Amino acid sequence: MELLKSPMNFIATNDIIGGNSGSAIINRNKEAVGLIFDGNIESLPGSFIYDDVSNRSVAVHAGGIYAALKYIYRADRLVSELTGK
Repeated sequence: MELLKSPMNFIATNDIIGGNSGSAIINRNKEAVGLIFDGNIESLPGSFIYDDVSNRSVAVHAGGIYAALKYIYRADRLVSELTGK
């Protein structure tokens, strides 16, 4: 099943605090590759300190968003608009 082959989530070392959920994750090629939605427990004091050894942010991968739209929600018109097909 194609849905299960799709990337879903990934972690990063982005410094996030409350209110960042839904922000785009941009790669070095200026491409949106996902949306940030959470952080690990070590990121909770992020308003005051940042520890690059243990702080992690959690994001949904753009491929996971695409797969959900296509295979779960069957949002064919939106998928066509996003892919240009």
